[in-house]
Amino acid sequence: MEEWQNEIAAAFKDFTALFDEFGRELTDFVEEVTTEAAETLNLQWDELKEVLTEIWQELELEFEESTPLQWDIPLTTRPMPDPATHPACMGCINYNGTVFGGNLLICGMYPYGCNTDTCPDWEGENNLN
Repeated sequence: MEEWQNEIAAAFKDFTALFDEFGRELTDFVEEVTTEAAETLNLQWDELKEVLTEIWQELELEFEESTPLQWDIPLTTRPMPDPATHPACMGCINYNGTVFGGNLLICGMYPYGCNTDTCPDWEGENNLN
């Protein structure tokens, strides 16, 4: 082989060795960073779990102690009829106003609502037996 071919082969060999060394160092660096990141995240997750556990325990304690005042608040609101579409139902205790399967149930006597301005079955709060 000629001299210049030997120099190119030697330079290529040196370049290959240099590239291999760079690859090993980069791999070691990535593994080190990954390990440190995993350790840090595990520590932070452990700390977060402790904080969340403390908060949950405090919330459980607060909910265990009930007072009569808490039960004075109604849990649901009663639906009100629309005066434009169901004026005869205003103030009636029989009004349901719940949608079942896409259909509005007005009441048990008139599921689709009374067709008149007054309802013969209307009952107010004061008409209870």
